[in-house]
Amino acid sequence: MNFKTKLLVITVLPTILIALASTYIIDVLASRLAQSQAKAIEEFYLEQKQAELLNYVALAKNALTPSYGSYLKSERKAQYEARRIVRKMTFGEDNYFYIYDGNGTNIVNPRHTHLIGSNWIGLRDENGKTVIKDLIARAKTGDAYTYTWKKPSSGEYVDKLGFSVYLPKWDWMLGTGIYLDDVSDQIRKIQDQTEIRIGETRLIILLLALGSLILTAIILTLARVSEQRFADERLRLLTARIVDVQEEERKRVAHELHDGISQLLVSARYGLEAAVSKAKSVGVREPLDKSIQTIDDTINEVRRISMALRPSVLDDMGLVSAVKSLGAEYSKQTGISVHVNAKQPKKLITDETRIAVYRVIQEALTNADRHSKATEINISLKRERSRFLLLLEDNGVGISHHTKWPPTGSGLGIRNMQERIDAIGGTINFKNATPSGLIIEIGIPIDKKLEQTEK
Repeated sequence: MNFKTKLLVITVLPTILIALASTYIIDVLASRLAQSQAKAIEEFYLEQKQAELLNYVALAKNALTPSYGSYLKSERKAQYEARRIVRKMTFGEDNYFYIYDGNGTNIVNPRHTHLIGSNWIGLRDENGKTVIKDLIARAKTGDAYTYTWKKPSSGEYVDKLGFSVYLPKWDWMLGTGIYLDDVSDQIRKIQDQTEIRIGETRLIILLLALGSLILTAIILTLARVSEQRFADERLRLLTARIVDVQEEERKRVAHELHDGISQLLVSARYGLEAAVSKAKSVGVREPLDKSIQTIDDTINEVRRISMALRPSVLDDMGLVSAVKSLGAEYSKQTGISVHVNAKQPKKLITDETRIAVYRVIQEALTNADRHSKATEINISLKRERSRFLLLLEDNGVGISHHTKWPPTGSGLGIRNMQERIDAIGGTINFKNATPSGLIIEIGIPIDKKLEQTEK
């Protein structure tokens, strides 16, 4: 694992873990909160319902007081009036009052009339509770009672909270109840709302985590780009420095060849010529003549190497003269015609720029000889506002869309051309010529300080 991968893991992994842990903790805490909230709401609703039942039963008992407490009416007539009053006392669609005697026989039930007249003391609900028996017992103690009973409007068995009072004079149990499915619905709605809020919170956490990851990725990308730019700049400066050192070394070696070895060879040649002039035997002159020819060839080779390393004409006569000399030498060696159409750019470009452009032209001519199959090359140099435009155009094969570019074997040379031009702040472009061939377009920046001096 490299350093960048480690940095990415160290930066991103804690964010992911924190987001997951936060989501888990929120789910657990929210679940506990929902349960406690549901329980509290259920208890609150039950208390409210129980208080409501107490009021209903108290009202019903007060309504029966004239009949139950009367001593002027017969018991039978008083009970008849009481049953009639209870049958009419309903509230809501499903809620009603009922009367059972002490033995469990139903006397009044306006919603379940089929129960009237039958004894239900042993009736059990789906949970096994003896409903009527328990209601009679709770009526005597004054406690509420929860059981399962059939709801008239839906026909389903749901939980019901019942409350009843005992009328000892008639041995009756008067009671009523409220179905609790609406309480369950309220709790379910609250739980659903809680789940929605939990989901929203979870989504917010995930979005924050995602935003954090994106922000981290952006910061890392910017840091990487900045690092890459810094590295590129350092590499550019290093490349420029290496090129400068190379050029200085080439200049020194070329100077040594031209002023040292070349002069020594010329002196040796003069000595041999003097020896030839004094030699009387033909057998002595022939080897001396061959030695002179060898020295001449050596002098020419030394000059050629010196010219390739650092042409003195570039320093003495300027860029255009050096390019013309280079083109003439190139034509002589390869047979490819080179035409140079340019004027001396005066003192508007630096020495580093002049050397870089000269080396790029050298590389371009070398690539043309190897790959272009050209017979003619035109080189032009002209000024365009704040730069010079150098064009090298050949009539070769150009850039094929079906072959790899740069051509095999020339990639390093083209890269060197690009790096040299980048080092001086110029531009270089490659494009096909019409009808065939390749155009190398080089933008050469004008040095502003030199331009001000020239003015």
